[in-house]
Amino acid sequence: MRSEERTELRGTILDNRYRVDACIGVGGTGVVFEATRLADETKVVLKTLRPKYVDHIDLIRRLRREAEVAERVAHPGIVPVYEVGRLSDGTPYVVMKRMYSESLARLLGRVERLSCEEVAVIAARVAAILHSVHAAGYVHRDIKPEHILLDRAPQGKLEVRLLDFGVCASNDAPLDEKNRERGRVFGTPAYVSPEQAAGEPHVDGRADLFGLGITLFEARTGVLPFPEHRATDLLRAILTRDAPPLSAYDRSVDPRLELLVSQLLERRTDQRLPSARALSRALAPMLRERAAIEAQLVARLDLVGVGEEGEDTLRRAALA
Repeated sequence: MRSEERTELRGTILDNRYRVDACIGVGGTGVVFEATRLADETKVVLKTLRPKYVDHIDLIRRLRREAEVAERVAHPGIVPVYEVGRLSDGTPYVVMKRMYSESLARLLGRVERLSCEEVAVIAARVAAILHSVHAAGYVHRDIKPEHILLDRAPQGKLEVRLLDFGVCASNDAPLDEKNRERGRVFGTPAYVSPEQAAGEPHVDGRADLFGLGITLFEARTGVLPFPEHRATDLLRAILTRDAPPLSAYDRSVDPRLELLVSQLLERRTDQRLPSARALSRALAPMLRERAAIEAQLVARLDLVGVGEEGEDTLRRAALA
């Protein structure tokens, strides 16, 4: 992939509001820059498409939809979008808040696994975000540890955000778009639901719950429930095999968490937990000491050297 793509933007001023700074990364279809908001010198992130996709209708819609989600979903767990504009060639760009949080993926890379209580706390936070996302008519379709950001609020409390709606589905998407998506797998193979693995374009919020179930399984055990390495083998396993119970890897697991994760990982959607709100209700008995567990999680975060990791997260999120 050519790293010089869109380098002509560096140093330019967009709409008299943003100075384009260094390129953070180039993904399969997009380019991400750091930028500066001139009004207050705040660092932000600018996402746009690679030049070869300037006329790609679906990719343009997906980029705009990411901004649309931030505008329509009223939840602090959604990364704010400040601006949507157009480059001189007509390509849309999106300006977002610059995040310096630690991803759950990076945290797991350092500590390998979390306690049952910590897993429950993260699940509850993500469930609250997903409830708002689904209520607004969207399905994320790529729930995984890399897209869950953990941060320390100014008051020292835990903040959780859900990143990257670049492949999300919308109830309002045009029929022609949904028809073009048929047979295609959106999301990361290791975390997709069976219905996504089958290439079904008409998925609902239960697809996100399956991805969250795999994320929680990994957060507690340090391994994935479907360990295949090749994408085709992964998709086949998700379609044809039941996920193992948590106790197969963790004999000390809280039975309530094991039951909950197994309900999230049901292959049949009608047997899965029906909604993010139902997940929140099921988690409630495990959150008696929620404030203390959240404080424990905050203490485990490594936010000092997170700049490079944050750039890696944004690079992977460059509409790859």
